[in-house]
Amino acid sequence: MQVSSLRFSVGLGSLLAVLILGSVYAAFIPIADDNALNDELLPRDIVGESQAHCVALAIYFEGGSTFESEVGQRHIARVVVERAKSNLRKWGGSDLCDVVFYKKAGVCQFSFACLPLARRTPRPGKAWEQALAFAADEIEGRSDVLEDSIRYYMNPALTSDRNACRFKKEFVPVLEAGRHWFFREPTTDFERADLRTSNPLECQRYQAALEAKKRAVKLALEKRKRLALLKKKKKQLAAAHKTDKVQYANK
Repeated sequence: MQVSSLRFSVGLGSLLAVLILGSVYAAFIPIADDNALNDELLPRDIVGESQAHCVALAIYFEGGSTFESEVGQRHIARVVVERAKSNLRKWGGSDLCDVVFYKKAGVCQFSFACLPLARRTPRPGKAWEQALAFAADEIEGRSDVLEDSIRYYMNPALTSDRNACRFKKEFVPVLEAGRHWFFREPTTDFERADLRTSNPLECQRYQAALEAKKRAVKLALEKRKRLALLKKKKKQLAAAHKTDKVQYANK
């Protein structure tokens, strides 16, 4: 019995020794690699990284997806960051991610944000790395964009005359950068009045398209009426002809 107890104690001790030594070995880091441990323990700015990621998404999909130039993408980044700096509820407040993904009444202020997740996931590569770099430059104050009043933009090649008309009658044009036009909000009563009374080319085209559509609808209604009258007359003639045949047969 004593022998069995002794064997059990030795076996248990050996097992504990293996576990302890094994654990020590697994956690052992050579002195020469101290920097590796320090690197892993360095604090990360998770909030900052997340916000840079959100701005990069806006740059990538709002600019990169339309083959925008570097200057155009940098101005898009400026719009996003300046909206956050404005800290207005209509743009999502002061948080950059809240601004990028702000949605009201089913409409996203940055259109890509309303796409399914699979379609708003960037592909690894040069375009995404560039978007991340532009976002970091803008957030950290390294961007060479001088204009800080811009709050809106549109790509005229991808914008309907209706929306372009609204933009040009509501906002003050500031500059063109790459494929996009950039705007600011009016700041004086004179500017607001000037915008209301303006008649941009896009508004003229949109109005002409509306009038052409109205004329087409009117012509279609008139044609439908003529066809209905013609059909009615044919029925009347057929009925009259049938009556004449009956009367002739009864004679």
